[in-house]
Amino acid sequence: MPSTFYIMVHTRFGLQVQVQLTPVMQVYITAVPNHKGKTTGLCGNFNNVQADDFKAESGMIEGTAAGFANTWKYKATCPDVSSSFENPCSLSVENEKYAGHWCSLLSDPNGVFRPCHSTVSPDTYIRTCMYDSCNCEKSEDCMCAAISSYVYACAARGVHLSGWRDTMCGKYSSNCPRTMVYSYNMTTCGRTCRCRTEPDYTCQVSFTPVDGCSCAEGTFMNEGVECVPPTSCPCYFKGSVVPNRQIIKKEGAICEPMVFFNCSSASPGAKGSECQKSCQTLDINCISTECVSGCVCPSGLVSDGNGGCIEEDLCPCVHNGITYQPGEKIQDYCNTCTCKDRKWDCTDNVCHGTCAIYGDGHYITFDGKRFTFNGGCEYTLTQDYCSNNNGTFRVITENIPCGTTGTTCSKAIKLFLGNNELILTDGNYQVIQRDNSVEVPYQIHVMGNYLVIEASNGLILMWDKKTSMFIKLSPTFKGQVCGLCGNYDGNENNDFTTRSQAVVVDAVEFGNSWKVSPTCPDVGILKDPCTFNPYR
Repeated sequence: MPSTFYIMVHTRFGLQVQVQLTPVMQVYITAVPNHKGKTTGLCGNFNNVQADDFKAESGMIEGTAAGFANTWKYKATCPDVSSSFENPCSLSVENEKYAGHWCSLLSDPNGVFRPCHSTVSPDTYIRTCMYDSCNCEKSEDCMCAAISSYVYACAARGVHLSGWRDTMCGKYSSNCPRTMVYSYNMTTCGRTCRCRTEPDYTCQVSFTPVDGCSCAEGTFMNEGVECVPPTSCPCYFKGSVVPNRQIIKKEGAICEPMVFFNCSSASPGAKGSECQKSCQTLDINCISTECVSGCVCPSGLVSDGNGGCIEEDLCPCVHNGITYQPGEKIQDYCNTCTCKDRKWDCTDNVCHGTCAIYGDGHYITFDGKRFTFNGGCEYTLTQDYCSNNNGTFRVITENIPCGTTGTTCSKAIKLFLGNNELILTDGNYQVIQRDNSVEVPYQIHVMGNYLVIEASNGLILMWDKKTSMFIKLSPTFKGQVCGLCGNYDGNENNDFTTRSQAVVVDAVEFGNSWKVSPTCPDVGILKDPCTFNPYR
Protein backbone atom coordinates (compact mmCIF):
# COMPACT_ATOMS: atom_id res chain seq x y z
CA MET A 1 0.00 0.00 0.00
CA PRO A 2 2.08 2.98 -1.23
CA SER A 3 -0.41 5.56 0.11
CA THR A 4 -3.91 5.84 1.52
CA PHE A 5 -5.11 6.58 -2.02
CA TYR A 6 -3.92 3.27 -3.51
CA ILE A 7 -3.67 -0.46 -2.85
CA MET A 8 -1.06 -2.43 -4.76
CA VAL A 9 -1.31 -6.09 -5.83
CA HIS A 10 1.84 -7.54 -7.40
CA THR A 11 2.10 -11.11 -8.68
CA ARG A 12 5.05 -13.31 -9.51
CA PHE A 13 3.66 -14.06 -13.00
CA GLY A 14 3.96 -10.52 -14.35
CA LEU A 15 0.65 -8.88 -13.43
CA GLN A 16 0.33 -5.77 -11.30
CA VAL A 17 -2.93 -4.19 -10.11
CA GLN A 18 -3.14 -0.70 -8.63
CA VAL A 19 -6.50 0.04 -7.02
CA GLN A 20 -7.20 3.74 -6.47
CA LEU A 21 -9.49 4.34 -3.49
CA THR A 22 -9.72 8.14 -3.38
CA PRO A 23 -11.85 9.94 -4.42
CA VAL A 24 -13.60 6.98 -6.11
CA MET A 25 -12.38 3.51 -6.95
CA GLN A 26 -10.38 3.13 -10.17
CA VAL A 27 -8.26 0.16 -11.22
CA TYR A 28 -5.03 0.17 -13.26
CA ILE A 29 -3.72 -3.20 -14.48
CA THR A 30 -0.21 -3.67 -15.86
CA ALA A 31 0.89 -6.88 -17.61
CA VAL A 32 4.35 -7.81 -18.84
CA PRO A 33 4.84 -8.42 -22.61
CA ASN A 34 4.87 -12.20 -22.03
CA HIS A 35 1.08 -12.02 -21.70
CA LYS A 36 0.56 -10.39 -25.13
CA GLY A 37 -2.24 -12.07 -27.02
CA LYS A 38 -3.01 -14.38 -24.08
CA THR A 39 -5.47 -12.32 -22.04
CA THR A 40 -9.26 -12.10 -22.21
CA GLY A 41 -11.90 -10.07 -20.39
CA LEU A 42 -12.97 -6.44 -20.18
CA CYS A 43 -9.36 -5.25 -20.56
CA GLY A 44 -9.05 -6.83 -24.01
CA ASN A 45 -6.66 -9.40 -25.45
CA PHE A 46 -3.40 -7.37 -25.32
CA ASN A 47 -2.48 -7.99 -28.96
CA ASN A 48 -1.99 -4.33 -30.00
CA VAL A 49 -5.02 -4.56 -32.32
CA GLN A 50 -7.64 -2.28 -30.80
CA ALA A 51 -10.28 -3.25 -33.35
CA ASP A 52 -10.86 -6.66 -31.71
CA ASP A 53 -10.76 -5.61 -28.05
CA PHE A 54 -14.55 -6.14 -27.80
CA LYS A 55 -14.18 -9.83 -28.68
CA ALA A 56 -16.34 -12.01 -26.45
CA GLU A 57 -15.58 -15.54 -25.30
CA SER A 58 -17.90 -16.72 -28.07
CA GLY A 59 -15.45 -15.39 -30.66
CA MET A 60 -17.62 -12.50 -31.92
CA ILE A 61 -16.70 -8.82 -31.67
CA GLU A 62 -19.50 -7.00 -29.87
CA GLY A 63 -20.74 -3.68 -31.24
CA THR A 64 -21.41 -1.93 -27.92
CA ALA A 65 -19.62 -1.63 -24.60
CA ALA A 66 -22.72 -2.86 -22.75
CA GLY A 67 -23.08 -5.93 -24.95
CA PHE A 68 -19.38 -6.69 -24.52
CA ALA A 69 -19.47 -6.24 -20.73
CA ASN A 70 -22.50 -8.52 -20.38
CA THR A 71 -20.55 -11.39 -21.93
CA TRP A 72 -18.00 -11.20 -19.11
CA LYS A 73 -20.37 -11.26 -16.14
CA TYR A 74 -18.93 -13.27 -13.26
CA LYS A 75 -22.25 -14.15 -11.59
CA ALA A 76 -25.04 -15.61 -13.66
CA THR A 77 -27.70 -14.03 -11.43
CA CYS A 78 -26.47 -10.49 -12.07
CA PRO A 79 -28.80 -8.69 -14.52
CA ASP A 80 -27.53 -7.47 -17.90
CA VAL A 81 -26.72 -3.79 -18.33
CA SER A 82 -28.35 -1.90 -21.19
CA SER A 83 -26.81 0.60 -23.59
CA SER A 84 -27.41 4.29 -22.95
CA PHE A 85 -26.58 6.90 -25.59
CA GLU A 86 -27.82 9.92 -23.63
CA ASN A 87 -25.29 12.62 -22.80
CA PRO A 88 -25.70 13.29 -19.05
CA CYS A 89 -24.42 16.85 -19.51
CA SER A 90 -27.48 17.65 -21.64
CA LEU A 91 -29.72 17.15 -18.60
CA SER A 92 -28.34 20.01 -16.51
CA VAL A 93 -26.85 23.30 -17.69
CA GLU A 94 -25.36 23.83 -14.23
CA ASN A 95 -23.60 20.46 -14.22
CA GLU A 96 -22.35 21.05 -17.78
CA LYS A 97 -20.84 24.42 -16.83
CA TYR A 98 -19.19 22.90 -13.76
CA ALA A 99 -17.73 20.00 -15.71
CA GLY A 100 -16.68 22.21 -18.62
CA HIS A 101 -14.80 24.61 -16.35
CA TRP A 102 -12.77 22.03 -14.45
CA CYS A 103 -12.30 19.39 -17.14
CA SER A 104 -11.08 21.93 -19.69
CA LEU A 105 -8.08 22.65 -17.44
CA LEU A 106 -6.58 19.40 -18.73
CA SER A 107 -6.00 20.99 -22.14
CA ASP A 108 -4.98 24.48 -20.90
CA PRO A 109 -1.83 25.23 -22.94
CA ASN A 110 -0.46 27.30 -20.04
CA GLY A 111 -1.72 25.09 -17.20
CA VAL A 112 -0.09 22.57 -14.87
CA PHE A 113 -0.86 19.67 -17.24
CA ARG A 114 1.00 21.23 -20.18
CA PRO A 115 4.26 19.23 -19.72
CA CYS A 116 2.35 16.06 -20.60
CA HIS A 117 0.39 17.27 -23.64
CA SER A 118 3.01 16.14 -26.15
CA THR A 119 3.20 12.69 -24.54
CA VAL A 120 -0.43 11.88 -23.66
CA SER A 121 -3.26 13.65 -25.48
CA PRO A 122 -5.84 14.96 -22.96
CA ASP A 123 -8.77 14.75 -25.43
CA THR A 124 -10.10 11.35 -24.34
CA TYR A 125 -9.66 12.22 -20.65
CA ILE A 126 -11.59 15.46 -21.10
CA ARG A 127 -14.52 13.59 -22.60
CA THR A 128 -14.44 11.06 -19.78
CA CYS A 129 -14.19 13.85 -17.21
CA MET A 130 -17.20 15.66 -18.70
CA TYR A 131 -19.31 12.49 -18.79
CA ASP A 132 -18.41 11.34 -15.28
CA SER A 133 -18.80 14.77 -13.70
CA CYS A 134 -22.28 15.23 -15.18
CA ASN A 135 -23.34 11.64 -14.50
CA CYS A 136 -22.22 11.28 -10.88
CA GLU A 137 -24.20 12.32 -7.84
CA LYS A 138 -20.94 13.57 -6.31
CA SER A 139 -19.64 15.59 -9.25
CA GLU A 140 -16.42 16.74 -7.60
CA ASP A 141 -15.35 13.22 -6.64
CA CYS A 142 -15.85 11.88 -10.16
CA MET A 143 -14.25 14.94 -11.74
CA CYS A 144 -11.16 14.61 -9.57
CA ALA A 145 -10.98 10.87 -10.28
CA ALA A 146 -11.00 11.56 -14.03
CA ILE A 147 -8.30 14.22 -13.64
CA SER A 148 -6.17 11.85 -11.57
CA SER A 149 -6.47 9.16 -14.28
CA TYR A 150 -4.77 11.56 -16.71
CA VAL A 151 -2.06 12.27 -14.12
CA TYR A 152 -1.55 8.51 -13.73
CA ALA A 153 -1.32 8.01 -17.52
CA CYS A 154 1.33 10.72 -17.68
CA ALA A 155 3.30 9.15 -14.81
CA ALA A 156 3.19 5.79 -16.60
CA ARG A 157 4.87 7.48 -19.58
CA GLY A 158 7.52 9.11 -17.39
CA VAL A 159 5.97 12.60 -17.03
CA HIS A 160 5.41 13.42 -13.36
CA LEU A 161 2.94 16.24 -12.71
CA SER A 162 2.93 18.09 -9.41
CA GLY A 163 1.15 21.11 -8.04
CA TRP A 164 -2.15 20.37 -9.79
CA ARG A 165 -3.98 19.95 -6.49
CA ASP A 166 -3.13 23.54 -5.54
CA THR A 167 -5.98 24.84 -7.71
CA MET A 168 -8.34 21.85 -7.84
CA CYS A 169 -9.21 18.70 -5.86
CA GLY A 170 -7.21 20.03 -2.93
CA LYS A 171 -9.49 18.71 -0.20
CA TYR A 172 -8.14 15.20 -0.63
CA SER A 173 -4.50 16.20 -0.19
CA SER A 174 -5.17 18.60 2.71
CA ASN A 175 -7.08 16.04 4.80
CA CYS A 176 -4.40 13.43 5.37
CA PRO A 177 -4.79 11.40 8.56
CA ARG A 178 -2.83 12.60 11.56
CA THR A 179 0.93 11.82 11.37
CA MET A 180 0.70 11.28 7.60
CA VAL A 181 1.98 13.59 4.87
CA TYR A 182 0.84 14.15 1.29
CA SER A 183 3.13 13.53 -1.68
CA TYR A 184 2.67 13.74 -5.46
CA ASN A 185 5.28 11.07 -6.11
CA MET A 186 5.04 7.96 -3.96
CA THR A 187 7.37 5.27 -5.32
CA THR A 188 7.72 2.74 -2.48
CA CYS A 189 5.63 0.52 -0.21
CA GLY A 190 8.45 0.33 2.33
CA ARG A 191 7.08 2.62 5.03
CA THR A 192 5.05 -0.11 6.73
CA CYS A 193 5.55 -2.17 9.83
CA ARG A 194 5.37 -5.32 7.71
CA CYS A 195 8.30 -4.25 5.53
CA ARG A 196 10.35 -3.18 8.53
CA THR A 197 9.77 -6.29 10.63
CA GLU A 198 10.58 -9.14 8.24
CA PRO A 199 11.71 -9.67 4.64
CA ASP A 200 8.91 -9.16 2.14
CA TYR A 201 9.63 -8.99 -1.60
CA THR A 202 6.54 -6.78 -2.11
CA CYS A 203 8.30 -3.98 -0.26
CA GLN A 204 10.77 -3.70 -3.14
CA VAL A 205 8.24 -3.79 -5.97
CA SER A 206 8.52 -1.00 -8.53
CA PHE A 207 5.36 0.62 -9.88
CA THR A 208 4.01 3.71 -11.58
CA PRO A 209 4.40 6.61 -9.10
CA VAL A 210 1.15 7.63 -7.40
CA ASP A 211 0.06 10.41 -5.09
CA GLY A 212 -1.59 10.26 -1.69
CA CYS A 213 -1.04 10.29 2.05
CA SER A 214 1.64 8.13 3.64
CA CYS A 215 3.69 7.93 6.78
CA ALA A 216 6.11 10.69 7.61
CA GLU A 217 9.83 9.99 7.67
CA GLY A 218 10.75 7.74 10.61
CA THR A 219 7.27 6.30 11.12
CA PHE A 220 5.64 3.15 9.76
CA MET A 221 2.09 2.11 8.95
CA ASN A 222 0.56 -0.66 11.03
CA GLU A 223 -2.42 -2.87 10.20
CA GLY A 224 -4.77 -0.20 11.53
CA VAL A 225 -3.52 2.22 8.83
CA GLU A 226 -1.89 4.37 11.49
CA CYS A 227 1.65 5.69 11.49
CA VAL A 228 3.57 4.62 14.58
CA PRO A 229 7.21 4.74 15.71
CA PRO A 230 9.22 1.56 15.04
CA THR A 231 8.95 0.43 18.64
CA SER A 232 5.15 0.31 18.34
CA CYS A 233 5.08 -1.89 15.24
CA PRO A 234 3.46 -5.32 15.79
CA CYS A 235 5.19 -8.62 15.13
CA TYR A 236 4.43 -10.76 12.05
CA PHE A 237 4.77 -14.47 11.50
CA LYS A 238 5.42 -15.59 7.92
CA GLY A 239 3.81 -12.40 6.71
CA SER A 240 0.25 -13.72 6.78
CA VAL A 241 -2.75 -11.68 7.90
CA VAL A 242 -6.02 -13.53 8.29
CA PRO A 243 -8.98 -11.11 8.08
CA ASN A 244 -12.13 -11.78 10.08
CA ARG A 245 -15.00 -13.00 7.89
CA GLN A 246 -18.67 -13.49 8.68
CA ILE A 247 -20.56 -16.28 6.88
CA ILE A 248 -24.28 -15.73 6.35
CA LYS A 249 -26.25 -18.94 5.79
CA LYS A 250 -29.31 -18.70 3.59
CA GLU A 251 -31.41 -21.49 5.06
CA GLY A 252 -34.90 -22.38 3.88
CA ALA A 253 -34.56 -20.95 0.37
CA ILE A 254 -37.18 -21.79 -2.27
CA CYS A 255 -35.19 -23.04 -5.25
CA GLU A 256 -37.64 -24.66 -7.68
CA PRO A 257 -36.56 -25.76 -10.32
CA MET A 258 -33.09 -25.54 -8.74
CA VAL A 259 -31.99 -27.36 -5.59
CA PHE A 260 -30.71 -25.90 -2.34
CA PHE A 261 -27.02 -26.38 -1.50
CA ASN A 262 -26.27 -26.20 2.24
CA CYS A 263 -22.64 -25.30 2.97
CA SER A 264 -22.96 -26.23 6.66
CA SER A 265 -23.36 -29.90 5.76
CA ALA A 266 -20.90 -29.90 2.87
CA SER A 267 -17.36 -31.23 2.98
CA PRO A 268 -14.47 -28.83 3.69
CA GLY A 269 -13.43 -26.83 0.63
CA ALA A 270 -16.77 -27.30 -1.12
CA LYS A 271 -18.04 -24.57 -3.45
CA GLY A 272 -21.64 -23.42 -3.18
CA SER A 273 -23.99 -21.12 -5.06
CA GLU A 274 -21.24 -18.55 -5.59
CA CYS A 275 -19.82 -20.90 -8.24
CA GLN A 276 -23.07 -21.77 -10.01
CA LYS A 277 -22.25 -21.99 -13.70
CA SER A 278 -24.41 -20.36 -16.36
CA CYS A 279 -24.33 -20.41 -20.16
CA GLN A 280 -22.27 -17.21 -20.05
CA THR A 281 -19.82 -18.28 -17.33
CA LEU A 282 -19.06 -21.87 -18.35
CA ASP A 283 -15.53 -20.99 -19.46
CA ILE A 284 -14.67 -18.84 -16.42
CA ASN A 285 -12.94 -20.46 -13.45
CA CYS A 286 -14.63 -19.72 -10.15
CA ILE A 287 -12.36 -18.54 -7.32
CA SER A 288 -14.30 -19.08 -4.10
CA THR A 289 -13.30 -17.25 -0.92
CA GLU A 290 -16.07 -18.90 1.09
CA CYS A 291 -18.88 -21.38 0.50
CA VAL A 292 -22.24 -19.64 0.08
CA SER A 293 -25.44 -21.60 0.68
CA GLY A 294 -28.11 -21.09 -1.95
CA CYS A 295 -29.86 -22.36 -5.05
CA VAL A 296 -27.90 -24.35 -7.63
CA CYS A 297 -28.82 -26.36 -10.71
CA PRO A 298 -28.92 -30.16 -10.49
CA SER A 299 -25.83 -32.02 -11.67
CA GLY A 300 -25.36 -31.86 -15.45
CA LEU A 301 -27.33 -28.63 -15.88
CA VAL A 302 -26.32 -24.97 -15.87
CA SER A 303 -28.25 -21.78 -15.20
CA ASP A 304 -30.00 -20.23 -18.18
CA GLY A 305 -29.72 -16.77 -16.61
CA ASN A 306 -33.49 -16.51 -16.06
CA GLY A 307 -33.88 -18.59 -12.92
CA GLY A 308 -34.07 -21.92 -14.73
CA CYS A 309 -31.65 -24.71 -15.64
CA ILE A 310 -30.63 -25.97 -19.07
CA GLU A 311 -28.40 -28.60 -20.62
CA GLU A 312 -25.02 -27.22 -21.63
CA ASP A 313 -25.48 -28.31 -25.27
CA LEU A 314 -28.63 -26.16 -25.55
CA CYS A 315 -26.93 -22.95 -24.41
CA PRO A 316 -27.43 -20.13 -26.93
CA CYS A 317 -24.91 -17.66 -28.35
CA VAL A 318 -25.13 -13.97 -27.48
CA HIS A 319 -24.07 -11.04 -29.66
CA ASN A 320 -24.78 -7.37 -28.96
CA GLY A 321 -27.27 -8.40 -26.28
CA ILE A 322 -29.33 -10.60 -28.65
CA THR A 323 -29.68 -14.35 -28.05
CA TYR A 324 -29.21 -16.80 -30.93
CA GLN A 325 -30.02 -20.51 -30.84
CA PRO A 326 -27.59 -23.20 -32.06
CA GLY A 327 -27.48 -23.22 -35.85
CA GLU A 328 -28.56 -19.60 -36.33
CA LYS A 329 -26.35 -17.42 -38.52
CA ILE A 330 -25.40 -13.75 -38.43
CA GLN A 331 -23.31 -11.56 -40.71
CA ASP A 332 -20.14 -9.98 -39.32
CA TYR A 333 -18.75 -7.61 -41.95
CA CYS A 334 -17.76 -9.93 -44.83
CA ASN A 335 -17.95 -13.12 -42.76
CA THR A 336 -20.85 -15.42 -41.86
CA CYS A 337 -20.95 -16.73 -38.29
CA THR A 338 -22.89 -19.79 -37.10
CA CYS A 339 -23.86 -20.43 -33.47
CA LYS A 340 -22.31 -23.72 -32.38
CA ASP A 341 -21.63 -24.97 -28.83
CA ARG A 342 -22.26 -21.51 -27.32
CA LYS A 343 -19.60 -19.97 -29.56
CA TRP A 344 -19.54 -18.43 -33.01
CA ASP A 345 -17.97 -20.40 -35.83
CA CYS A 346 -17.08 -17.76 -38.45
CA THR A 347 -15.68 -17.88 -41.93
CA ASP A 348 -12.21 -16.37 -42.17
CA ASN A 349 -12.60 -13.99 -45.10
CA VAL A 350 -10.31 -10.97 -44.89
CA CYS A 351 -12.55 -7.89 -45.01
CA HIS A 352 -11.91 -4.47 -46.53
CA GLY A 353 -10.70 -1.71 -44.22
CA THR A 354 -12.98 1.34 -43.94
CA CYS A 355 -12.18 4.99 -43.24
CA ALA A 356 -15.13 7.27 -42.46
CA ILE A 357 -15.20 11.07 -42.81
CA TYR A 358 -18.41 12.77 -41.73
CA GLY A 359 -19.96 15.94 -40.34
CA ASP A 360 -17.74 18.73 -39.04
CA GLY A 361 -14.33 17.15 -39.54
CA HIS A 362 -14.95 13.83 -37.78
CA TYR A 363 -12.73 10.89 -38.79
CA ILE A 364 -12.55 7.16 -38.11
CA THR A 365 -9.34 5.69 -39.50
CA PHE A 366 -8.94 2.30 -41.14
CA ASP A 367 -7.73 0.94 -37.79
CA GLY A 368 -10.62 2.45 -35.82
CA LYS A 369 -9.06 5.58 -34.27
CA ARG A 370 -11.56 8.43 -33.87
CA PHE A 371 -10.57 12.10 -33.94
CA THR A 372 -11.76 15.53 -35.03
CA PHE A 373 -9.85 17.88 -37.30
CA ASN A 374 -11.60 20.68 -39.16
CA GLY A 375 -8.96 22.50 -41.18
CA GLY A 376 -9.73 24.84 -44.09
CA CYS A 377 -7.23 23.59 -46.71
CA GLU A 378 -6.77 20.66 -49.03
CA TYR A 379 -5.69 17.51 -47.16
CA THR A 380 -4.57 14.04 -48.18
CA LEU A 381 -7.07 11.54 -46.85
CA THR A 382 -5.27 8.44 -48.04
CA GLN A 383 -2.79 7.39 -50.73
CA ASP A 384 -0.42 4.59 -51.59
CA TYR A 385 2.36 7.01 -52.60
CA CYS A 386 4.05 6.64 -49.21
CA SER A 387 7.40 4.88 -49.30
CA ASN A 388 7.78 5.07 -53.08
CA ASN A 389 6.44 6.86 -56.13
CA ASN A 390 4.79 3.81 -57.69
CA GLY A 391 1.34 4.35 -56.21
CA THR A 392 -2.01 3.98 -57.93
CA PHE A 393 -4.34 6.35 -56.09
CA ARG A 394 -4.63 9.45 -53.92
CA VAL A 395 -7.77 10.90 -52.25
CA ILE A 396 -7.78 14.61 -51.38
CA THR A 397 -10.49 16.61 -49.65
CA GLU A 398 -10.84 20.38 -49.97
CA ASN A 399 -12.50 21.95 -46.93
CA ILE A 400 -14.02 25.42 -46.59
CA PRO A 401 -15.74 27.19 -43.67
CA CYS A 402 -19.53 27.00 -43.89
CA GLY A 403 -21.93 29.07 -41.81
CA THR A 404 -20.80 31.56 -39.19
CA THR A 405 -19.62 29.18 -36.47
CA GLY A 406 -16.28 28.08 -37.96
CA THR A 407 -17.64 24.70 -39.04
CA THR A 408 -15.91 23.25 -42.10
CA CYS A 409 -17.64 21.50 -44.97
CA SER A 410 -16.14 19.52 -47.80
CA LYS A 411 -16.16 21.63 -50.95
CA ALA A 412 -14.68 19.01 -53.23
CA ILE A 413 -13.23 15.52 -53.21
CA LYS A 414 -10.47 14.69 -55.64
CA LEU A 415 -9.70 11.07 -56.47
CA PHE A 416 -6.50 10.57 -58.46
CA LEU A 417 -6.80 7.10 -59.95
CA GLY A 418 -4.00 6.17 -62.28
CA ASN A 419 -4.14 8.59 -65.22
CA ASN A 420 -7.60 9.91 -64.27
CA GLU A 421 -8.65 12.64 -61.85
CA LEU A 422 -12.24 12.40 -60.60
CA ILE A 423 -13.61 15.55 -58.99
CA LEU A 424 -16.70 15.16 -56.79
CA THR A 425 -18.43 18.45 -55.98
CA ASP A 426 -21.93 19.94 -55.72
CA GLY A 427 -23.51 16.50 -55.86
CA ASN A 428 -21.92 15.70 -59.25
CA TYR A 429 -18.63 14.45 -60.65
CA GLN A 430 -16.35 15.08 -63.57
CA VAL A 431 -13.43 13.12 -65.00
CA ILE A 432 -10.20 14.75 -66.17
CA GLN A 433 -7.58 12.86 -68.14
CA ARG A 434 -4.08 13.40 -66.79
CA ASP A 435 -0.63 12.18 -67.82
CA ASN A 436 0.39 8.80 -69.16
CA SER A 437 0.28 7.03 -65.81
CA VAL A 438 -0.85 3.43 -65.48
CA GLU A 439 -4.54 3.09 -66.20
CA VAL A 440 -6.68 1.88 -63.29
CA PRO A 441 -10.12 0.73 -64.52
CA TYR A 442 -13.10 1.86 -62.43
CA GLN A 443 -16.89 1.93 -62.39
CA ILE A 444 -19.27 4.62 -61.11
CA HIS A 445 -22.83 3.90 -60.02
CA VAL A 446 -25.45 5.19 -57.59
CA MET A 447 -26.67 3.19 -54.59
CA GLY A 448 -29.46 4.97 -52.72
CA ASN A 449 -28.13 8.35 -51.60
CA TYR A 450 -24.52 7.42 -52.35
CA LEU A 451 -22.34 7.85 -55.39
CA VAL A 452 -20.04 4.80 -55.45
CA ILE A 453 -16.71 4.52 -57.28
CA GLU A 454 -15.21 1.02 -57.48
CA ALA A 455 -11.67 0.68 -58.83
CA SER A 456 -9.99 -2.50 -60.00
CA ASN A 457 -7.04 -1.93 -57.62
CA GLY A 458 -9.24 -2.62 -54.54
CA LEU A 459 -10.42 0.91 -53.71
CA ILE A 460 -14.09 1.78 -53.14
CA LEU A 461 -15.20 5.36 -52.45
CA MET A 462 -18.76 6.07 -51.24
CA TRP A 463 -19.97 9.69 -51.12
CA ASP A 464 -23.39 10.92 -49.95
CA LYS A 465 -23.00 14.01 -52.19
CA LYS A 466 -22.84 16.16 -49.05
CA THR A 467 -20.49 15.88 -46.05
CA SER A 468 -20.05 12.13 -45.52
CA MET A 469 -17.65 9.77 -47.24
CA PHE A 470 -16.46 6.21 -46.75
CA ILE A 471 -13.24 4.86 -48.27
CA LYS A 472 -12.81 1.08 -48.40
CA LEU A 473 -9.51 -0.61 -49.20
CA SER A 474 -8.77 -4.25 -49.88
CA PRO A 475 -6.38 -6.05 -47.49
CA THR A 476 -3.61 -5.83 -50.10
CA PHE A 477 -3.14 -2.20 -49.04
CA LYS A 478 -2.47 -3.05 -45.37
CA GLY A 479 0.50 -1.05 -44.12
CA GLN A 480 0.95 0.52 -47.57
CA VAL A 481 -1.11 3.72 -47.20
CA CYS A 482 -0.78 7.02 -45.36
CA GLY A 483 -2.76 10.21 -44.74
CA LEU A 484 -5.54 11.33 -42.40
CA CYS A 485 -7.12 7.86 -42.62
CA GLY A 486 -4.06 6.27 -41.00
CA ASN A 487 -1.71 3.56 -42.20
CA TYR A 488 -4.09 0.55 -42.11
CA ASP A 489 -1.70 -1.76 -40.24
CA GLY A 490 -4.15 -2.94 -37.55
CA ASN A 491 -2.65 -0.75 -34.81
CA GLU A 492 -4.48 2.49 -34.09
CA ASN A 493 -1.71 3.65 -31.73
CA ASN A 494 0.46 4.74 -34.66
CA ASP A 495 -2.32 6.17 -36.83
CA PHE A 496 -1.17 9.72 -36.06
CA THR A 497 1.89 9.28 -38.28
CA THR A 498 2.74 12.60 -39.94
CA ARG A 499 3.97 13.16 -43.45
CA SER A 500 7.54 13.18 -42.05
CA GLN A 501 6.99 9.71 -40.47
CA ALA A 502 6.83 11.04 -36.88
CA VAL A 503 4.17 9.57 -34.56
CA VAL A 504 2.42 12.34 -32.59
CA VAL A 505 -0.45 12.42 -30.07
CA ASP A 506 -2.12 15.69 -31.08
CA ALA A 507 -4.81 15.55 -33.79
CA VAL A 508 -4.11 19.14 -34.88
CA GLU A 509 -0.38 18.53 -35.40
CA PHE A 510 -1.19 15.32 -37.28
CA GLY A 511 -3.83 16.98 -39.47
CA ASN A 512 -1.67 19.99 -40.34
CA SER A 513 1.09 17.70 -41.56
CA TRP A 514 -1.14 16.34 -44.33
CA LYS A 515 -1.88 19.70 -45.99
CA VAL A 516 -1.45 19.51 -49.74
CA SER A 517 -0.18 23.09 -50.01
CA PRO A 518 2.48 24.22 -47.49
CA THR A 519 1.36 27.85 -47.94
CA CYS A 520 -2.09 27.16 -46.52
CA PRO A 521 -2.20 28.28 -42.84
CA ASP A 522 -2.07 25.74 -40.03
CA VAL A 523 -5.06 25.07 -37.82
CA GLY A 524 -4.73 26.32 -34.25
CA ILE A 525 -6.35 24.86 -31.14
CA LEU A 526 -9.66 23.15 -31.92
CA LYS A 527 -12.67 24.85 -30.35
CA ASP A 528 -15.42 22.78 -28.77
CA PRO A 529 -18.71 23.99 -30.34
CA CYS A 530 -20.69 22.99 -27.24
CA THR A 531 -18.53 25.29 -25.13
CA PHE A 532 -19.19 28.28 -27.38
CA ASN A 533 -22.87 27.44 -27.93
CA PRO A 534 -23.98 25.92 -24.59
CA TYR A 535 -27.71 26.46 -25.14
CA ARG A 536 -28.04 24.80 -28.55
